[in-house]
Amino acid sequence: MLKKHLLIFDLDGTLIDSSADIAAAANRTIESMGYARRGIDKIKADIGWGVKTLLERLMPDEPPERIEAGRRMFLDFYGAHLVVDTYVYPGVQETLALFKSLGKKMAVVTNKPVAFAERVLTEFNLRGYFLAVIGGDSFANRKPHPEPIEAALKAAGCGALEAVLVGDSPIDCEAGRAAGVSTIGVSYGFRSREELSGCAAVIDKFDELKRIVR
Repeated sequence: MLKKHLLIFDLDGTLIDSSADIAAAANRTIESMGYARRGIDKIKADIGWGVKTLLERLMPDEPPERIEAGRRMFLDFYGAHLVVDTYVYPGVQETLALFKSLGKKMAVVTNKPVAFAERVLTEFNLRGYFLAVIGGDSFANRKPHPEPIEAALKAAGCGALEAVLVGDSPIDCEAGRAAGVSTIGVSYGFRSREELSGCAAVIDKFDELKRIVR
């Protein structure tokens, strides 16, 4: 049982399953650049570090200028098809509502561009739960650097010991540790339970947070 005043959530793979829409944008991009489509599992394994890193892993031999051109193409397509096949994970809405009723502060820290994160949360009527939404382009550094986590702490007026970070990736575990906050991994997202071994705890369903955080 963790008594925390602030819950910080990752977005993709934690609150929402956006893998199909991200994969569609990635495949549209790499196909236009002469590459074959990749399966969703391959693309999902590379989600989390940002668009540039995703494309670098899908097209490892391309020079920086081609990766940048691909990044712009990806953002254009993805921005126009943001929630075609994206959905909120079971238990998210009810659990966030419970934490809000308990007076908990909540924030989102994602490596997704902040404008896209804001749009997705608004689309699914989740934006009102969060006092801050911090994206991969909000600061000079993104997760796993602690800067965006520290910004969420500052926005909430909380110290690191008062917060917990919930995410689906080793990136989240590393960022949380670097910022000095507790970390909880979710095994239903884009990574396996084994990859989340650096988190203090791992849950299999989002609503399990209700029995862990008070």
